[in-house]
Amino acid sequence: MSKLTSLGYMQCEDMQGFSAIAGPYYEKLESGIITRALEITEQHLNPQGVVHGGVSLAMMDFVIYRAIGDELSHDKQFATIQLNTNFLAAIKLGDIVYGRGSIQRSTRSVIFAEGELYTADRSTMKGSGIWKVLGGK
Repeated sequence: MSKLTSLGYMQCEDMQGFSAIAGPYYEKLESGIITRALEITEQHLNPQGVVHGGVSLAMMDFVIYRAIGDELSHDKQFATIQLNTNFLAAIKLGDIVYGRGSIQRSTRSVIFAEGELYTADRSTMKGSGIWKVLGGK
């Protein structure tokens, strides 16, 4: 059983493709705010024994993408066209990384959003970006 399950987190549903491989991601709704989380295992580490930068980047994209869906609709389709990030601290084996995202501004064709990843004691990454609203659903 995951540490996250014991903390009241539920594994995210509908994980397909790369998100299913990069995770597993969890989420929890508390006081109207959804927090996503990832428990760091050996599969997330680089050869130096800390989390691979690509894991943090993938989680940041996932956290913001899901936050956009939470606000606008998970039926709406959109794609990342720009993601700017700053690495702030290393993440280690056994850490739980939490993430939250939010929309800053939205138009009919693009969405501007930002997010943060953090552990229990430090911020590990901040990010912002632009998502293109796609046709379809």
